[in-house]
Amino acid sequence: MSGLRASLRSLSNRQLLLFASLLTVGLAGCMGTGQQADNPLEQDEAGTEEVELLVRNHNFSQATIYIAPEHGSRRLGIVHGKSDATFKFKWHLPHIQLRVKFLAGREILTETLAVSPDDLLELLLPASRQ
Repeated sequence: MSGLRASLRSLSNRQLLLFASLLTVGLAGCMGTGQQADNPLEQDEAGTEEVELLVRNHNFSQATIYIAPEHGSRRLGIVHGKSDATFKFKWHLPHIQLRVKFLAGREILTETLAVSPDDLLELLLPASRQ
């Protein structure tokens, strides 16, 4: 958390506003119900629904996206600089947190976010000033 605060202090007001709107949730419709497994990252087809994450990287640096360690850190994939990528994964817990590691070494931890099966999440990574 202190690393996130240090990162926030180094951002300009404009970047801070962009960071505040970093993660937007669009509900895709119906909420699914199902059996919950002990491990949220387990790829059990029964009882889990797919969540879709759209990452828009406006930064020049490549970003690697992870599900935060609270749920057993899992690498979702890479989003190259100035590009978009979509990741689909099984998820059944009511909350999720993402970690973004840029190629240059800087990391961002998103807020914990309420999520339901079949949700569409959008992560916006703002361009940084050099």
